[in-house]
Amino acid sequence: MQKSRWADAQENELAVWQRTVNDLSDLLDEIAETATLVRFGTRHGLDASARVLELGIGPLGIGWSAFTPTERAVGVDSLARLTVSTSDESIDRFFKELQERTDYLEADATGRLPIDDASFDLIVCENVVDHTQDPRAVLAEGRRLVRPGGRLLFGVNVFSVIGIMKWRQVTRRLQPRHPNVLCHPHSFLESDLDGLLSSAGWKTLVTDAPGGAVQRVAGRSYRVRAIARPV
Repeated sequence: MQKSRWADAQENELAVWQRTVNDLSDLLDEIAETATLVRFGTRHGLDASARVLELGIGPLGIGWSAFTPTERAVGVDSLARLTVSTSDESIDRFFKELQERTDYLEADATGRLPIDDASFDLIVCENVVDHTQDPRAVLAEGRRLVRPGGRLLFGVNVFSVIGIMKWRQVTRRLQPRHPNVLCHPHSFLESDLDGLLSSAGWKTLVTDAPGGAVQRVAGRSYRVRAIARPV
């Protein structure tokens, strides 16, 4: 990915998050999405008290540890953590307390992080790989940092077959400077994910996606979540 394009992507990502941390409705949407992720993971046997590393946690810096009593929680993002400022002191304090449950590391997870191998029981990578410079590199770094027998909790928005054709051939060409295009340098089909995970050293154990064949061929974009183990 070209450096100039990545700089544009990061600038637009930051603008989105700056709006989020000042808007209670957006903040609650973020919390609800995280709660859904945690519910999916714990329903499929992930240890709520695990040592967890969240790659691409976002500059809000609130993730798995907001809902679980983790032994250790580290969140990594290439953007600096932002302060919540909704003009309501009690709300801002509440979100600050949630942020403090995770140690925040501003760093690029496509490279080697300053963390020892096999340091974590659980790697979380949710809504990240379509936003990053190098999806495989992020997942491979998570593979380095997970302990033997650990798990990856993974999620990404994917397109239907018709949807991805429209996205690549129409939307990107006609609106190359649209914030949504700039913030999503990569796009995937559901069928791409096993290969992506496998190439980074993971084997998919559980997959959860809405809909069926019609959704995959002609539906709107949708979130796929998966649990994988290191191989």
